[in-house]
Amino acid sequence: MVRMISPVVKRGTRVKTGKGFSIDELREVGLNVGEARHLGVPVDQRRSTSYPENVESLRAWVEEANREGVRVSRTKQSSKGQRGRAYRGLTSSGKKMRGHRKP
Repeated sequence: MVRMISPVVKRGTRVKTGKGFSIDELREVGLNVGEARHLGVPVDQRRSTSYPENVESLRAWVEEANREGVRVSRTKQSSKGQRGRAYRGLTSSGKKMRGHRKP
């Protein structure tokens, strides 16, 4: 199984894990935003920096993922949402539902 990947972000002298890869880093690897999300790679569209260590790690991860055939499946919605009014607070139907008024 391919491990999940996270980028490194530098802020002054501090180095921390980022929320996602920048679009420039994805472009250097040869991915677009849709393909990256389909592979399960986190994307941060607000970032404009591109670090070579992120590009190298992402390139290695994508090669490994393509070898193993990794795809992230989207979950289907299990049931339909509630129909009608979502909030039945002090309306007549809400009072009937909670037993404050006889039907």
